[in-house]
Amino acid sequence: MGKGIVISLIFYIVGLGLAGLSYVTVGHEYIHGPGLHHLIIVLTFISGFLWMIVAATLTRQWSATLKGIVYTNLAMSVGFGLFILYLFLDVRRSDEPTSEAIIEVVETDSTTTMYRDGTIIYVKEKDSVLLNFIDSTRIDWDKVEFIKK
Repeated sequence: MGKGIVISLIFYIVGLGLAGLSYVTVGHEYIHGPGLHHLIIVLTFISGFLWMIVAATLTRQWSATLKGIVYTNLAMSVGFGLFILYLFLDVRRSDEPTSEAIIEVVETDSTTTMYRDGTIIYVKEKDSVLLNFIDSTRIDWDKVEFIKK
């Protein structure tokens, strides 16, 4: 069973390593959509899930290696699914606007950074917006205190 676990982990390490390599080399040029690294990560986990389904259903005899492959892919698929579910159901978000938020805008030579209660919600460098969580930040703008440095 150990051999199957190692084979599966190597598969995920290579897939996630390729995603990291693509992020380092290509970057995330189009900020409004998924980058190449996101696509590689999703394809890695979809391939692992399909590998698990094929290995579990089309094989007549379950060897120890096959059990390791199936169980590892099952654990990785469930973990990935729970992570995506967490992102969609982020428990820290509230439907009620925050009435006592402190918005801080810091402008340097070519960069504008906006903080909400110490957390970065917006970064703009020259004419490119690198990070924009303003839309997902619920704020009662009538009660916000702006501090500009």
